[in-house]
Amino acid sequence: MEYLVEIIIAVLAFAGTLFGSILANSKSQAVMQEQMKSVKEEINTLSARVDKHNNLVERMAVAENTLELQQHQIDELKADVKE
Repeated sequence: MEYLVEIIIAVLAFAGTLFGSILANSKSQAVMQEQMKSVKEEINTLSARVDKHNNLVERMAVAENTLELQQHQIDELKADVKE
């Protein structure tokens, strides 16, 4: 009988520890999921900013090429006027 009480106490202690661990783990997972959601949103925002930047770089390259072509045309017109 004496051992039975000790076994019941041990089983109750184990059940309490197991329940506490499961509860803490599920809470930890919920917090981690919220943090991951926040990180994903930040990554999407940064990705949109990078896309805007890349678009600007492409547009500037086109503008520079156009400007260079126009400068050549101006130089040709100057040369024609001098002749």
